[in-house]
Amino acid sequence: MATMAMGNLGYHEGEIKERKRLGSLYHRLRISLPCPIGPIIPGQFAMLKIEDRGGIILPRPFSIHNFEGQEMVPWLDFLFKVVGKGTGLLAKLSVGSPIMVLAPLGNGFPDPPPGYKALLIAGGMGIAPLFPLILRLKASPSPLYLFYGAQSQDDLICLPELINLEGIRINIATEDGTAGKKGMVTELLREEDDEGGDQTVIYACGPGPMLKAVADFAAERRRSCWISLEKRMACGVGACLGCVVETKGGYKRVCKDGPIFEAQEIIWRDDA
Repeated sequence: MATMAMGNLGYHEGEIKERKRLGSLYHRLRISLPCPIGPIIPGQFAMLKIEDRGGIILPRPFSIHNFEGQEMVPWLDFLFKVVGKGTGLLAKLSVGSPIMVLAPLGNGFPDPPPGYKALLIAGGMGIAPLFPLILRLKASPSPLYLFYGAQSQDDLICLPELINLEGIRINIATEDGTAGKKGMVTELLREEDDEGGDQTVIYACGPGPMLKAVADFAAERRRSCWISLEKRMACGVGACLGCVVETKGGYKRVCKDGPIFEAQEIIWRDDA
């Protein structure tokens, strides 16, 4: 077992336990850990790094997509899309390969107050951190709604698993109209019968423009809204300041102060 110390945290040498290809560009990895870690809250993330021909590829942040239990977790699942060299190498790892894991990092989504409706909005890969939140909330009595949008049906990567879950109402939108309503998921959101009224808590993760639209929607209707921000980061622990975001309380680090923020805390720009 190899561990590299980093403050109070350390990289653990995990092992690829399962690797599953989802469509042409998406993959899911299950990484077993040398010793259980935790507790873990849905919305937290990990830094993963691998070796390539003797060199270390810079660590990349990935949302924790699934895990077993909450207190001490023996494995973590990660969902990712191949977009560059790092994710391309991850996609080629075989079962049994070593991988360095720094986790859990950041904060997590808070639970809604008892009796509140939970309204989740996922855009594309934004489903990754919302998936464990769905699994946690479906066990509670809170009404649970998911608005899941993507470019096409092939990008609704978690839909087969979600569609069979009890206790959740799912609304689908795709930009090309191959599944659900044609258009943006935020357009679908505005058609939602707001039966929860002010006893609704919104959770969202996805592209910046989608998050801004969700934040505007929540502000108009005076709803509590928590969003997960995705930023490039090199360290994941607040040292490099590469992931700062402007908030009403000044610049904050997505890795250390987030990635979960109240939507109204963020200073949104039109080019978000």
